[in-house]
Amino acid sequence: MVAKEKITITADTFNRGALRMTVAILRSINPKLALNVQNQMSNPLNPQQDNTPSPKDNFKVILAAIEVRSVVEALKSKSELPQTDAGTQMLIRALIIDWVNYANLLIEVENRKNTQ
Repeated sequence: MVAKEKITITADTFNRGALRMTVAILRSINPKLALNVQNQMSNPLNPQQDNTPSPKDNFKVILAAIEVRSVVEALKSKSELPQTDAGTQMLIRALIIDWVNYANLLIEVENRKNTQ
């Protein structure tokens, strides 16, 4: 049996499913930003034993605060479109919460730098 390393999930850790859905939504709104988010899926923190991609894979996201803001704004605008069904709106709201939590982490890190 292979010992698995314990992964600590923090606000800058996203699973493959959340990142893929974010990319899918961003692609038509902001393709460059969608590519930046997609590029975050290069090194899973917890790769599967056979190295096949899994929705459970977690990734440490490293984006600039302005990019995170753009992600949240794009998700928000998509959720407000009248043709967006209720299920998709609920999923987008969950993604917005994840991205806002990441933004708050970035603010917290920056505030700590400024107080030292």
